[in-house]
Amino acid sequence: MPALKNPKHEAFAQSVAAGMPASQAYIKHVSRAGNCSNRTAEVTGSKLQNISEVSLRISKLKKAAGDMADKKWQLNRETWLERLEGLATKAEAAEDFSASTKALTEVGKASGWYEPEKHELTINVTIGGNTAEE
Repeated sequence: MPALKNPKHEAFAQSVAAGMPASQAYIKHVSRAGNCSNRTAEVTGSKLQNISEVSLRISKLKKAAGDMADKKWQLNRETWLERLEGLATKAEAAEDFSASTKALTEVGKASGWYEPEKHELTINVTIGGNTAEE
């Protein structure tokens, strides 16, 4: 996606994509000479962030940054999990069980082990002689 036509909105999107809160990005790039209240910046920055083209631009910038980080670190899901496993093993060997547990927790999250279990329930209800299934 090309840069936004409004240069203030583009600068706002780049700052938010880089991790700056929307309110701060609004004050820095959009408000007149940074002259607005914090409350105005919070409300207006949030609204600007949720405009479809701005939101899409922020997403594209974040994805591009993530792709660059993946290339720089040569990371993919498999190598990331392998590194976490290695960290857990080293931490355990050093008897740093807190660090080991944290690394293993991240492995579990990435593997979907912390997803809530799904259960289906079928109930037959009889009302006045008629049976209805829900």
